[in-house]
Amino acid sequence: MAPSSKIKDVARIAGAVAVFLAGGFYCYAVWRGVNWAWVHGFRFYASELITAEAVRDGVHCFFLAIAVFLFSRFAGLGAPSVRKAGWPLAGYGVLIALAVAAVAAVRIYPGFTNPFTGHGPFFFTLGPAAWEVMWPGVIYGFAVAAAGPERGVTADRVLTVAGTLTSTAYYVPLFIGMRPYDKIAFVAVTLAMNFFSFNLRRRTGSVWMGMAGHLLVKFVLTW
Repeated sequence: MAPSSKIKDVARIAGAVAVFLAGGFYCYAVWRGVNWAWVHGFRFYASELITAEAVRDGVHCFFLAIAVFLFSRFAGLGAPSVRKAGWPLAGYGVLIALAVAAVAAVRIYPGFTNPFTGHGPFFFTLGPAAWEVMWPGVIYGFAVAAAGPERGVTADRVLTVAGTLTSTAYYVPLFIGMRPYDKIAFVAVTLAMNFFSFNLRRRTGSVWMGMAGHLLVKFVLTW
C-alpha cells in the first residue's frame, strides 16, 4: 500500500472517531442545559415520574426525530439480518441472565445494592431507545460514512471500541454521584451493553436487536 493511501486511511479513521467525540460533547451539552433548567425551576409538570433524566432523554428524542427524518439512511432502522447477529446476541443473553441473578441476590441479601433502581420507568424505556438510535444508529452511521466503504476489519474494530467508550458520555450524569462499588457495577454493565449493541449494529446493519437487549437488561435491573 502506498504511503499516501495509508495517510488517507488514517485520516478517514480519525474523522470517524471525531464523529464519536462530537457525539460525546453533544450529550454533555444537552445534560448541562437540562440540568441548568431543572435547577432553576423551569418545569411545567408535577409528576414524580418526570425526572431530569427523563427530560434529558426527551430532548434527545426530539433532536433524534429530526436527525432520522433528515438522515434516515444513517440511522440503522431497517430490518436486521438476524443470522449475522452471532456472539453479540449471545453476549446479551448472558448479560440478561447475570441481571436476573443480581436482582435475586439483592432480594435475598438486602445488604447488596443495585445502582439501577430508583430512576423511574423512563430509565428502562425512553433512555435505552434514545441511546440506541443515537449512538449505534445515527452517530455510528455517520462514523462509518466518514471512514469510507474501503475500510478494513481493523477500522471496524476501532470504530466499535471508539463508540463503546465515547457513548458512555450519555450516562455519566447518572453515575457521578454513586458510591464506588455501585459506580463500578454501573459502568461495567453499561460498557458491556454498549459493546454488544455496537457489534450488533455492525453485524446486522440495524439497531433493533441491540435495542431489545438493552431494554430487557435495564428492565430486569430496574425491576
